[in-house]
Amino acid sequence: MDAVIYVRWSSADQSRGSSRERQLEDCRRHAEAKGWTVVAELEDEGISAFKGHHASSGELGRFVADVEAGAYPDGIVLLTEKLDRLSREEPGRVFSWMLQVTHAGVIVATVDGDRQYKHGQLDMAGIIEIVVKAQLAHEESQKKADRVSAAWRQKRSRLADGETLVMTRRVPAWIEVLGSPPAFALIQERADIVRRIFEETVAGFGKQSIARRLNEEGVATFARASGWHASYIQKILKSPAVIGEMQPGRKPRGEPRELVGEAVHDYYPAVVNADLHARALRSIAGRSRRFAGRGRRLVNIFSGVAKCGECHQRMTFRGKGKKVRANGEIVAEDYLVCDSYQRGLGCANKQHFNYATWETAILNAVLTKAMGDEHFASQQEVKELEVEHAELIRRRDANLRKAGAALALYLEAEREEVKTAWSNLTDELDKCNAALVTIRKRITKARGVVSPSEHQKRIAELFNQMEDKDEDIRFEARSRVMEAVHELLLAMEFRRDPPSVEVRTKSKFGINIEWIGGTGSRAEFFYRYDEGFF
Repeated sequence: MDAVIYVRWSSADQSRGSSRERQLEDCRRHAEAKGWTVVAELEDEGISAFKGHHASSGELGRFVADVEAGAYPDGIVLLTEKLDRLSREEPGRVFSWMLQVTHAGVIVATVDGDRQYKHGQLDMAGIIEIVVKAQLAHEESQKKADRVSAAWRQKRSRLADGETLVMTRRVPAWIEVLGSPPAFALIQERADIVRRIFEETVAGFGKQSIARRLNEEGVATFARASGWHASYIQKILKSPAVIGEMQPGRKPRGEPRELVGEAVHDYYPAVVNADLHARALRSIAGRSRRFAGRGRRLVNIFSGVAKCGECHQRMTFRGKGKKVRANGEIVAEDYLVCDSYQRGLGCANKQHFNYATWETAILNAVLTKAMGDEHFASQQEVKELEVEHAELIRRRDANLRKAGAALALYLEAEREEVKTAWSNLTDELDKCNAALVTIRKRITKARGVVSPSEHQKRIAELFNQMEDKDEDIRFEARSRVMEAVHELLLAMEFRRDPPSVEVRTKSKFGINIEWIGGTGSRAEFFYRYDEGFF
């Protein structure tokens, strides 16, 4: 007779000695004693039998589907250590499942008690045995789940009360748990890599580029992976743990993780400061508009703000690369074109705006205004203030969310303690906003004002970097310019008659740039500024 061995275990089982190896060995000995030929061994690790996920998504579920599809003959034996390895659901479900599989021709056998359950041979004693064992197993699992849930609720409550504790030794890869009582500590080599990932993200590098650079340099991964992957870089960048936050949650086996309560600040040691974290997130948010055309990087720094002056739809980038003219001149055949015109949706703006020519004209007009001191390297004093500023913004936003939730709860329940909590949170919001006004003044004062000639020199150096032969230098410079331009500009409209661009800033100042004649480096433009633009 053929038999299939089924074992299920978890990491907790391993620690108590109910291990995979012991289950398999017991089942193998039992099958040998019975004279059964083992044709397969099925294993489910960490999939909940209490919730029944193993019977639907695990190896056990696949086995039943194979039986019903005719992959195994009638009389196949499903051998397991105990009945509760097959299921810990409530008794009615267990009994229904047993009827299903035995009706399909499976003989369910257990090492415990040397029992066999067959279709047509389930007498009253056998039915009672299945139901009683299922009830005991279900109650045991329920009590365990209740105890674990209560323990986690107590830990979350202690954290909410401001107590410092290590909820679990499962931590991010750049942190370890040391000492007694346990405490978190950074693994410095890994923390340095995390900071590097954030710094390179701010500099304009994407997750693919960062992973490639780490692999090329032979930087060791945090786990057993053979190399760095873009998906893991993304996971690090999105993790709140990098700034010390921990979001409590619960994750029943086989189910998605559910968030529980508010994020706990300063739970982990922070590996990046709030300013670097905020700048990296801004960089990620703008990443989708930083790439275009045959793998070239950051070719259109006006993406997102460039609109057609007639239909007000976006101007799309059409990249054709470089072309050598008959006179030997090399020109870039890249254009901004009205998206509606290009798609045949009726816009009359057929003008193709040579991108390189118009980029130079526009940046000549606005770059000095766009590139304030904040876009160049900060001094240490400024950096510390910027970190404090970012922390205040994070605290203000968190209090704003909590105040909104408290207000909604008060309007629903009209409980006095909820009103008090809302009042306290609004007081905190007022304090945060007042502190933000003060620190912004301090940042402005700390930055100081460089002379016009010094500022022009910095802009000229940046222009040179935008044309550097080194792709990384060129990309970083263009990333910095793009960020500054998007912070300054409200809209940019391209008009056809005559070819011109109208630029409006978020400060309500504007400029009109009109093409007079010439092409490439010999193109000439007329600039008309609104009063007070500079």
